[in-house]
Amino acid sequence: MTGIIFIEFIKIVKTNFGTEIFEAMTKAADDNALFIKTESYSHQRLFNLINALSKLTHIASEDLLALTGQQVFLPLLLSLPIKMGSINNTIDFIIHVETYIHHEAQKLYPNATMPTFDFIFISSNQLIMDYISPRCLGYICFGLLKGCAEYFQEKINITLQLMNESGSHVRFNLTKIELP
Repeated sequence: MTGIIFIEFIKIVKTNFGTEIFEAMTKAADDNALFIKTESYSHQRLFNLINALSKLTHIASEDLLALTGQQVFLPLLLSLPIKMGSINNTIDFIIHVETYIHHEAQKLYPNATMPTFDFIFISSNQLIMDYISPRCLGYICFGLLKGCAEYFQEKINITLQLMNESGSHVRFNLTKIELP
């Protein structure tokens, strides 16, 4: 997992919960929380930090993972040298992630393990897709999807359905909400 996610997570913790909680979290997780943007780190470190933060704040780990994904969307997007072309909505962007961005990111981070998106249904107003990753970061992906919708200023209902116990297979249903 790329260091940019960890660095942004630390900013999120310090901004939303303060330095004291950050220090207590790193102590409880037994992690120095020092990361380099371009390096790769075990996703288990993020889970350990999230679980420690959850115990300190009494906020569910899943909610903290989703918050992290949502707030890391823009910095992650800006960190990638990608071509957006004519992409101007969430659904097209997500398709672009699987067909182009993951391949380009793999070039930048050759040791990274990219998730797979399997598209079940695609229309201009709805996308049903399966997220498959051995790292089980479905709730981060949920937050990233929310951050993406915010970026494109769209109202989208996003649901998450775990397809197995481990969370390595998650189904997302995105439906645009048409405003009157």
